Amino acid sequence: MVQQVLEATAEMLGLSGYAGLRIEDVASRSGVNKTTIYRRWPTRQELAAAALAFVAEEPPLPDTGTLRGDLLVEAERTLAAASSPVGRGFLRMIQTERAEAEVEALARGLRERVVARRTRLIVRGVERGELPAGTDPRLLIELVFAPIFVRLACLREPVEASYLARVIDLVLAGARAR
Repeated sequence: MVQQVLEATAEMLGLSGYAGLRIEDVASRSGVNKTTIYRRWPTRQELAAAALAFVAEEPPLPDTGTLRGDLLVEAERTLAAASSPVGRGFLRMIQTERAEAEVEALARGLRERVVARRTRLIVRGVERGELPAGTDPRLLIELVFAPIFVRLACLREPVEASYLARVIDLVLAGARAR
């Protein structure tokens, strides 16, 4: 039951955005009574947050033996998620409805979880001696992953694996050179 509701919510968010999310539509799409949905998720924001966490479920951190390899796996996963129909819907929702306080809170929560996850990759790279001590993990993460979203959301251009590798190589070379 929970999975059906969260999948239906994610689909509805992707189709209608946050402003168009109606519990009645989720109930109809999932085959679950709306009172059951309200009992578990009393507010639309709680339901949307649960759906976002469900579709953004984190696989284990990659551990390829190199920071470059780990970042490449993480970037490929990010690209695949952001390119999926649900991912594209969430990106559109965040872009168009960010001024809505509830949507901003959802986006901020997701961003904080993702940054914390990716920070562990950078810290591990510093510990292995692949990057100098004092490397700013958040800056490095932003420099690696922002181009993916610029290409997908702003430019609407494809993102190839070779592009991901070039971005990662350039950012790591710069981080090592400082």
